[in-house]
Amino acid sequence: MPSTPPTWQPPHLSEARRQQLIDANSREYGRLYDLLDFASDEVVQAAGLEREELLQWLSRQAQLGYAGTKVDCNGLSPGCRHCGAGGWSCLFINGHCNGRCFYCPTPQDDNGPPVTNGLAFTSPADYAAYVATFNFSGVSISGGEPLLTPELTLAYITAVRSRCGDDVHIWLYTNGTLLTTELCLRLRDAGLNEIRFDIGAVRYNLKKLRLAVGILPVVTVEIPAVPDDEQLLRLKLVEMADAGVNHLNLHQMRLTPHNFGPLVERGYTFIHGEKITVLESELTALRTLRFARERQIALPINYCSFPYKRRFQHAAARRRIALTVCPNGEQVTEAGYLRSRTVTGVSYSEAALLQNPGYRHPFEKITLDTGRVLYRERRPSAPEFPLTEKEWQAIINGVPPERLARFETIETGLLPYF
Repeated sequence: MPSTPPTWQPPHLSEARRQQLIDANSREYGRLYDLLDFASDEVVQAAGLEREELLQWLSRQAQLGYAGTKVDCNGLSPGCRHCGAGGWSCLFINGHCNGRCFYCPTPQDDNGPPVTNGLAFTSPADYAAYVATFNFSGVSISGGEPLLTPELTLAYITAVRSRCGDDVHIWLYTNGTLLTTELCLRLRDAGLNEIRFDIGAVRYNLKKLRLAVGILPVVTVEIPAVPDDEQLLRLKLVEMADAGVNHLNLHQMRLTPHNFGPLVERGYTFIHGEKITVLESELTALRTLRFARERQIALPINYCSFPYKRRFQHAAARRRIALTVCPNGEQVTEAGYLRSRTVTGVSYSEAALLQNPGYRHPFEKITLDTGRVLYRERRPSAPEFPLTEKEWQAIINGVPPERLARFETIETGLLPYF
């Protein structure tokens, strides 16, 4: 559940953790890393002060939730609530898109079958059985562009709705360019609850979005917070509210090998973290939130930071499988790892679902009621840690030693800029 700190707390990061993130970012990009324009000390200080002021203001006007990584949690869309609760399965129905968004993080050239968390599902019935077996409460259909393959998309939505009934909330991501009134009606009749538009792909044009209003129960706009478009986005907020948009989700732009060239060419300032992100993107999102609040625009806006995605979504995926294998004497931590007390210390392991066994770690076969076979593997996450009795009691009390914190808890707050 989202928690609400009374005021914004400035982020803190140990030097060891800071260097660990820098080293990981450097390894990911290799020689390209030297081409990146990271924030100078002066920029870091000015941006940090601006973010602190924005979040102090927003903490009095909005709800900061999920350990301070998401703002505003007062009007989250149903899909976002299922994601935050850890019950979300995202199915990438295809790997092709007809858009050419410069910020897209992935290449759109995958000819493979529908896939989720590394598991391919060529059968809608198999995927629906997977959703039911592992008690997902929310399913999203993504891509690529799901409307490039409308019959395939409709088949998977229909299968999940038929198998799971009204217990599962189903939503779909699209740039909207291929949407028609007839397709809206078919999506509704198949069981779609929510449709999310990336209007950044069409320069914030709402024409196609308006087709879904009044037909599909929830209409959401989900876009990255693009610094170049901050003023245009402000102009569009009232238009979105008047058009019947129920929610606006703003994401933090992140750097990937695929969008490296376009993002570098635009002269953005990059910052370190679990992944490299765009400094100006986060500030754009927070300024937009404040702008909407000050002008009392009737459109719920949610800033979904990359730390939220990295921490909460990954922890949820680990926890879901860990809970299915947790024997007596073990606990599943907040971060989703299996914790075992040993004679001399503590050990952590991770459970994962695989298409095929790796044979390096213990595994067991899971057969869905459709006959589809998956493999549940358990693997150590780190060597055993020696532990004193005092440290063990600290773990039990929810304040683990720093060297164990990443296995025990979900990190709190946004990262400092560096």
